[in-house]
Amino acid sequence: MKYLKIGIMSLLLASCSSGPLVASKDTCEIKKHYKDNVFQVLINGKAISKHWYVHPEAVMVARELARQNECMP
Repeated sequence: MKYLKIGIMSLLLASCSSGPLVASKDTCEIKKHYKDNVFQVLINGKAISKHWYVHPEAVMVARELARQNECMP
């Protein structure tokens, strides 16, 4: 009887603990500065920060945000 209770509790905890992964619908964009050769990372058209990056760094930031499911490239 004790093992039956433990088994039922285990099943309840396991079924409640994992949910489906939902992909973000937000989009990542890289916007070039109008004058200089630097780029800014945007999510849904809004800058994530006031920092400007060289192109390889901007791509890395956008990929990291996508990896963290903050946005999709």
